[in-house]
Amino acid sequence: MDTHADTHILLSKNLASETAGQKRVQTVVQDLHRVLMDFMDKHQITHEEYRLATGILVGTVKAGEESLLYDVFLEAKATDIGNDGRQGSPEGIEGPFYFPGAPKLTPPYVLPQRPDERGDALYFFGRVTNTDGEPIAGAELDFWQADAQGLYSNVAPTVPDWNLRGRIETDEQGLYEVKTIVPPPYEIPKNGPTGVLLTALGAPHFFRPAHMHIMVRHPDYQDLITQLYFRGGEYTDSDVAHAVRDDLFTTFTARTSAGDSTYEAQYDFALKAKF
Repeated sequence: MDTHADTHILLSKNLASETAGQKRVQTVVQDLHRVLMDFMDKHQITHEEYRLATGILVGTVKAGEESLLYDVFLEAKATDIGNDGRQGSPEGIEGPFYFPGAPKLTPPYVLPQRPDERGDALYFFGRVTNTDGEPIAGAELDFWQADAQGLYSNVAPTVPDWNLRGRIETDEQGLYEVKTIVPPPYEIPKNGPTGVLLTALGAPHFFRPAHMHIMVRHPDYQDLITQLYFRGGEYTDSDVAHAVRDDLFTTFTARTSAGDSTYEAQYDFALKAKF
């Protein structure tokens, strides 16, 4: 094997990738700048209005909202564009509350919870396959969700770190199951910069419907980021983030063998191969 030649090929590929990425940045940013200049001319944006707008954007970071404003207004459109012609399961929005490094759990899988965790029990299960329907063993599913009060761990100071966050794996048949709680609808912050802007726009409410966040990964397949909703749930037809899509629904059913306060929901994922 000519290791020198292999290294040269690898470096050439990396350089080509960097060059393509740089051209993409230049194309997108330059076009965005032109669009914004035309927008400012069209609406005769004054310096005072410009400063008000930048104050809101900077304020979201200072208020700890990070990407919340952009996720509410723009992220669903980005996922729609990515899903156009997509093979395999659809993407959903990620939102601002993901943190890498969640605990890797062992079977039987239960998301980390406080001893007195509120909320009805939920068994979330399904199967991960490739786009030909063949099972994918060892796929990692990274879950995170709000607690019964609509609060996220690693964000809300009253919730222990990594509560209701965890990573599990599919078995040899591509099957998975994790026990958690039924997530509630929750209200995004009303008094921060995002809420102030939504109020000015006349938003009817600030609620997101109940949902589960999941990232699905496997070394041989493209990563999938999604957000799943529950059919018939409140606010699914008026999500403040406008992110609910028909193919992102699952359904609650009672797991009668465990009692009426225990539920189950199923969702199967199909991943596209990287190559």
